[in-house]
Amino acid sequence: MGVHELWSILEPVRKSVPLYSLSGKTLAVDLSLWVCEAQHVQAMMGRVTKPHLRNLFFRVSSLTLMGVKLVFVMEGEAPKLKAETMNKRTQSRFGFKAAAPKKLPNTNRGRFKVVLRECAEMLDNMGVPWVTAAGEAEAMCAFLDSQGLVDGCITNDGDAFLYGARTVYRNFNMNTKDPQVDCYQTCDVQSELHLSRENLVGLAIFLGCDYIPKGIQGVGKEQALKLIFKLEGQTILQKISRWTEDNSYIPESKMKKVPHCHLCRHPGSAKAHEKSGCLTCGSSRFCEPQDFDYQCPCDWHCGEQSRQALSLEINIRRKTLANPLFPFTEIIHEFLISKDKAVSHFKRRLPNILLMQKFAYDKMEWPKHYTSEKVLVLMTYMNLMNKKCGRQVFQQVKPLRILKPRVRNGVSCFEVAWTTPENYAFPDDPAPENQEEVRTIEEESLFRAAYPELVEIFQRDKAAAEEKKSKKKKQKSKKEKTVEGSDGISDLLAQMIPVLLHLLQTETVMIQ
Repeated sequence: MGVHELWSILEPVRKSVPLYSLSGKTLAVDLSLWVCEAQHVQAMMGRVTKPHLRNLFFRVSSLTLMGVKLVFVMEGEAPKLKAETMNKRTQSRFGFKAAAPKKLPNTNRGRFKVVLRECAEMLDNMGVPWVTAAGEAEAMCAFLDSQGLVDGCITNDGDAFLYGARTVYRNFNMNTKDPQVDCYQTCDVQSELHLSRENLVGLAIFLGCDYIPKGIQGVGKEQALKLIFKLEGQTILQKISRWTEDNSYIPESKMKKVPHCHLCRHPGSAKAHEKSGCLTCGSSRFCEPQDFDYQCPCDWHCGEQSRQALSLEINIRRKTLANPLFPFTEIIHEFLISKDKAVSHFKRRLPNILLMQKFAYDKMEWPKHYTSEKVLVLMTYMNLMNKKCGRQVFQQVKPLRILKPRVRNGVSCFEVAWTTPENYAFPDDPAPENQEEVRTIEEESLFRAAYPELVEIFQRDKAAAEEKKSKKKKQKSKKEKTVEGSDGISDLLAQMIPVLLHLLQTETVMIQ
């Protein structure tokens, strides 16, 4: 759920960036949110077996082929503060009423962890790394980001900012020719919106979050932001701490407003200014008209802004002190004190085609040849990336030759023949004649960087074939010219024969 209305507050710093701009980055993914999204896709309901697994497989495949390295984070033990929120989610997700409240809050994720274990098994088969959080998954994502172990987080939960995330990506649009993703950065939140991490935690308390679902009754977004922006040199958490130290009532000072001229906006009436002038305007008669938004420098107006700020604080303070969770120490510690530990290395492996076939058949009812085709693309991509970067190249699949150039989505590619990996399954109907090799479409730039020698052989063979073709064309052209020349001579002889016959006849007559 995250902080109520947080994304609308952060909207001014949202940037829509191309999905391909994430290439080369390592990103931490809050797996639970991907699972929940898939379970609410109407198009999959009743049509797709295990939609969360299908959605996970194709998202991982798409992002991997874009050059994005993913690290998935599983939910750990939920904070006791989250019991109320979790009970409501259980009712919504599984369609039954939760048991009557117990003395000890129930934060067990038993049902949901079964789903997450399925996802973890598939990630293992695909060779994608994952870690388990000590508590909330978004907290672990934020921790990895804040420690520089990843380049950002993929999550729809705004709590990631409160846990210390630096960069958050959400709202993937992967169904268009130009896929986009929304990017939010903490540096922009602080510089443009003037909201520090501590102030975001304060907003969570006022507006509501997983640990205080209803927030502070009677305090809305506009009031909370107005109070935060009026604080000078301190955060809202520091202000709340002072309320803790002194919970006595602060009386509101009152000052009677004197009448003001509707023309110059200064003390006095327009009629009085017309007769004797305005002291503030410095005139002896009449006054100078001012704009509607002009701020009068009189004592009442100078004190009005501070009185309004004080009145706002008194109002919010009174409602905050009335909340039974005040002073919110546990909530503040949950967000600001990390329980997670650093991970030294994320190990990536080649997908296991045999295990993936069995898993996909059992869980999603995918035919083995279908799974083989989908996994092959990941295997060849990893081969190319490892070869390009000088890392160990797995020998399960090796390129044999380039078959022909191709264009896919406007990108120059090669159709490549590879050795058939072990346990690869071909379709039974129709079964291919040559099962010693398989084919994929690979981006030309990547394949050229990984295997320049094969590209050179392909280009040399292509040039030789073109030269041979050119020679054949020249020979054919010469033959056509010869035929054309012979035809001209024949025509000339055909024209001369009647003349010669006439001459012969003439000579025969003269001899007689």
